[in-house]
Amino acid sequence: MKKQIKNALTGAALFLAGCASIASPEGGDRDVTAPKLISSTPNNGQTNIKPENIILTFDEDIQAPDLTRELLIAPLTDNTYKTKVKNETIEITFTEPWLENTTYNLNFRKGITDVTEKNAAKNLVITFATGGFLDSGRVTGRVANLFSNTPPKEASVLLYRANDTAQVAKGRPLYVTSSDSAGNFTFTNIKEGNYHIYALTEANNNLRYDNEKESIAYLADSIQVKPAVKDLKLILHTQDVTRPNVISRKGFTNTYEVTYNEGLAKATVLGAEKGEEIKWLLDASGKTLRLFPAKPEEKKWLIEVQDSANNIKVDTIAVRLSGTRAPRKNNSFAVANGASIKPGETLRLQFEVPTKILQPQGAVTLVYDSVKTVSTKDAKDLELNQTGTEITVKLPMEAKKNITITLDSTKVVPFIGDRYATSTQKLTVSDKATTGSLQVKLSTKQKNFLVQLLRQGQVVKEVKNRTSILWNDLEPGSYQLRILVDANGNGKWDNGSLKDRRLPEPVVLPAEIFEIRSNWEIETTTIQF
Repeated sequence: MKKQIKNALTGAALFLAGCASIASPEGGDRDVTAPKLISSTPNNGQTNIKPENIILTFDEDIQAPDLTRELLIAPLTDNTYKTKVKNETIEITFTEPWLENTTYNLNFRKGITDVTEKNAAKNLVITFATGGFLDSGRVTGRVANLFSNTPPKEASVLLYRANDTAQVAKGRPLYVTSSDSAGNFTFTNIKEGNYHIYALTEANNNLRYDNEKESIAYLADSIQVKPAVKDLKLILHTQDVTRPNVISRKGFTNTYEVTYNEGLAKATVLGAEKGEEIKWLLDASGKTLRLFPAKPEEKKWLIEVQDSANNIKVDTIAVRLSGTRAPRKNNSFAVANGASIKPGETLRLQFEVPTKILQPQGAVTLVYDSVKTVSTKDAKDLELNQTGTEITVKLPMEAKKNITITLDSTKVVPFIGDRYATSTQKLTVSDKATTGSLQVKLSTKQKNFLVQLLRQGQVVKEVKNRTSILWNDLEPGSYQLRILVDANGNGKWDNGSLKDRRLPEPVVLPAEIFEIRSNWEIETTTIQF
């Protein structure tokens, strides 16, 4: 509410004499105007001054409930302060003297707002110098997230002297600012010199990188501010350097579960003796490794697990099957193809636990259109995947309308544990195209890269080192591409390492979104990287 409105209400306020607080006038347009600075002491840009108090006056009543969190003083200082707000004016009183010959920059961010609608004063920065001139150094740039190229909601951007050995993990920054909603940041009036620059997103607001869940950005080398450095790009990413750890173990009569403190990307299990058989699966969360040894007697197994950051942990675990039976959500099979199948499409059967084929002859029987019956004859008609959880049925799909599938539970059995229940499932045959295709063309001098197709942020397809790609059988929906560059040629994409000041390998994010439709093929323009 502006000052003239407040004056018009003064008589009413006196009449009410404290019976109620003044509220916004009912009706009319909402106040969306931010407070404007009318005057300040010291003046912005003033030199040769060491103010005990900083006084700011605005064109309307203001408040500052979050000033201690919002106000950034650079260079960073231990100088504490008290605030007093009265109507349109805020007075900030500091307890300690300012340093000699230093330029100070006070960025109030969103710390001062109006009373009625909490509109924050915009671009409110006060700069003064205790010496005879203002430092003129300037640094600008943008902060963005590595895998999306989108700006964070807010990031702290920090400058440290290049010779500061503590840096972002243990030290205190000399200058601090924040990125805006577009990821842009600016340092002004800083002392010329060499600096290391960082960006952080953190929950504890302590301006230190002390938690692997925090995102960090940095440059491989220091920057020389003399007088300005422009258009820096700071790429936020997380760095996981902690190996997975076992947090619990539990045995059943048909499986043994080992649970870790984080999701795993890969697991390998080896026996101490040759000829020992075991199967293993990771659950949907990736945190629980389910072991299926061929024999229930206790054996020691060497288990190597790896997380998504390539941290590896090796444990020797004694596995013994005992206690109760772990239940199965599906005690038979599911059809991986879905509820319908196209002519010529290969039939795939999925199982919840590792499975083995005791006798391929008659293991799977198909009835076409309730007329013709076909059964598997030998091992060539069935193919079991590496984990034992999917069987590909290599029988001709000759049905016109529907297929009935029957599994002989005496011939296809779990790797260990009770037999499957007898089950029959029915599929419809559809000659209508329900999927689409995407043709991708790339142009690059890079020799090693991984092209990923994303849907709702999840990887659904990926190929290595190909500049012409055709993806068929894509479900209708919105898709994007992501390209991970293996710059060092070690066969994988490498994350950054703050310890070694190594940046993450490049991630290319084409902006185009591909809308896949049934029976359509989309071809990309040539993507260069």
